[in-house]
Amino acid sequence: MSHRLSLQQVLEKAPWYGALQTQDQELVQRTSSENLFAADGFIVRVGDPSTHWIGVVEGLRQMTVVTSDGRETTLSCVGEGQWCGEGSLLKRERRRYDAIALRTTRIAMVPLETFFHLRDVNIAFNHYLQDLMNARMSSFIATLEADRLLGPEQRVAKCISTLCRHMSTAANMIIHIPQHELALICGLSRQRTNAALQTLEQSGYLEVDFKSLKVVNPAGLNAYGTPPNNSA
Repeated sequence: MSHRLSLQQVLEKAPWYGALQTQDQELVQRTSSENLFAADGFIVRVGDPSTHWIGVVEGLRQMTVVTSDGRETTLSCVGEGQWCGEGSLLKRERRRYDAIALRTTRIAMVPLETFFHLRDVNIAFNHYLQDLMNARMSSFIATLEADRLLGPEQRVAKCISTLCRHMSTAANMIIHIPQHELALICGLSRQRTNAALQTLEQSGYLEVDFKSLKVVNPAGLNAYGTPPNNSA
């Protein structure tokens, strides 16, 4: 793991924090908490009350749903530096999905009361939430498109681009994720994911290691398999 930051430092690095008034920053610092979850541990369970807005400090959070006959599918993953869980808070409903730590995962938690206070008093915070939810909707639409129309290489490229979304747009971004975790996110077998990674590496988009990926052409990877715009 990276050098461990204090919870105060983690919150200060959050993209929405700097737009808050001093008293609201102090409220966030005073009321927020953190927790550490072992690999495969449940961060939230289906039916849990929605009590906190969740930030992933270290690790990877997987959102899953299990059918009555035991089939399980991954709906999304949230990586380091990303925030999630605001949908259930805004609807004031219980959690509809399980959230599982794919590896040892450190979570920051902003309580519901603080979350709603920020939403009520700070326009910039609302803009951040709007942008966050819009990006997540785009990600879900891209996933749906991949499931219905795209081959394994395009699906893997889309998933990696989604994981990169919160990172710098500069080249040579490194994602620390083993291939079996990436396969879960993509909804593919490990073998098909590995073959797709090899194709993307040979095409110059990635450099693949056992437990990490270096994205050397983020723009190209994001556009991989997208039909060209033929409009005049």
